[in-house]
Amino acid sequence: MNFRTKNYLRKRFQDYYNNSDLTMPHDFIRREWGFILFDQMPEIVMRRHKAFSSAGEAVEYIRGMVPAHVYHSAAYYEYPGAGTMKEKKWQGADLIFDLDADHLPQKARSYAEMLANVKAETMKLLDFLLDDFGFTEDVISIVFSGGRGYHIHVRDPKVLLLESAERREIVDYVGGTGLKTEFLFKSEKHKVYDTGKFKKKELDTPRRIISFEDGGEGFGWGKRISNYIIHFLKDISNNDEVYGINKTIHLIKNYKKSQIQKIPDNIVKRIIQMQKDNMGFEQIANEIGMPKEKVRDILIVNDLWDIRRETIGKLKGMKKIAQSAEGLEMIEKGIIDFPYVTYMFDAIVYDAIEENSVHLGGSHTDEPVTADIKRLIRMPLSLHGGSGMKVVPLTIPEFKKFEPLKDAVVFEDREIEIDVLPPLKPQNSKVEMKGKSFTVSEGINTLPEYAAIYLMCRGAAEYA
Repeated sequence: MNFRTKNYLRKRFQDYYNNSDLTMPHDFIRREWGFILFDQMPEIVMRRHKAFSSAGEAVEYIRGMVPAHVYHSAAYYEYPGAGTMKEKKWQGADLIFDLDADHLPQKARSYAEMLANVKAETMKLLDFLLDDFGFTEDVISIVFSGGRGYHIHVRDPKVLLLESAERREIVDYVGGTGLKTEFLFKSEKHKVYDTGKFKKKELDTPRRIISFEDGGEGFGWGKRISNYIIHFLKDISNNDEVYGINKTIHLIKNYKKSQIQKIPDNIVKRIIQMQKDNMGFEQIANEIGMPKEKVRDILIVNDLWDIRRETIGKLKGMKKIAQSAEGLEMIEKGIIDFPYVTYMFDAIVYDAIEENSVHLGGSHTDEPVTADIKRLIRMPLSLHGGSGMKVVPLTIPEFKKFEPLKDAVVFEDREIEIDVLPPLKPQNSKVEMKGKSFTVSEGINTLPEYAAIYLMCRGAAEYA
């Protein structure tokens, strides 16, 4: 980013700040503040340990310094401006979640699709916060980050003094980390009758979701899994056989992949090679010293074992349950009985956890943000120096209707010239904002100011 570009961006950011009502975050005088200035960009140098005693002082500083990025702490301190964390004297922190499109497993084809994906993920997290944790809407604030995602702030006295480990448990819960069927279900019980020559075994109580035990409608992960099982069964029942077979094969392979993920790669490669050398299934298991079932799972995941016939049989069993009103009603009550499909139940539960868990980074969550009780987070209503868009605070009803590529765009439609720099990355060659699409190439391009500022902030162009 050259001198002319920095000056132009700084002037336009200053115009925004001078003409905007900058509302301060809750209890801002007890928060630490941090800033990244245009002068030092593209280097990221955080100026932190700043505190303000009044809203006027904070606004004057922002309008005077015109930072590229503005942050405040999630934490509250007795002395927020102190030079060391120890001297600040921590007094609690909001519960913060950072949802970033880069952390999602699905690959987006455009910036717009990326933002749509992360909005759906944010909605999943809100369901957890409202339904499972019982937070009310008035203590939850959603903030579009101005870049690739959303921040959720929970300001509830119950979370204020939680330590990092306790916040990490919340992260693990919404991410489904370590969640297994044995934690969610009470196993079936059988009765054994002595008939003289033989003993007869009959089902006494079927497998049940623990959160339904009191005869209620269920809650938490148990309820989510019950709903997912019903949705899955109706889906394969209402579509043709080819669809059902393909979906079931995908489900089986996805589940089997989870069962072999701890097997070393060199062992997996050796098994694959032995199979390609036409070595028998049992011989491979004996030579490797591994249960036959695990060898079979490896071959299934790597498309070296035909499971189509097995899949058709399991699909018929699942459709039989799906077409039974009584069977679906039992699942709605948390009673699970899949006598025809063996491990398919566990495969569906695994898929349910994958689908419902919230991906926030790391091993499903951006651990440094949620668990870090001294973290800095973007100030709502500031501008994002990496995109030129506004960091937008939202209520839950506003969030549902929010369109970031229209509602977070603050700069004008007037056209300016920019010099697009080589090498032009594919993700920067097309800009979609305010319902319009612009394709750029290396060299001089004329664009509406908001699109031009976006590319300059991205480091993909200079002011011409």
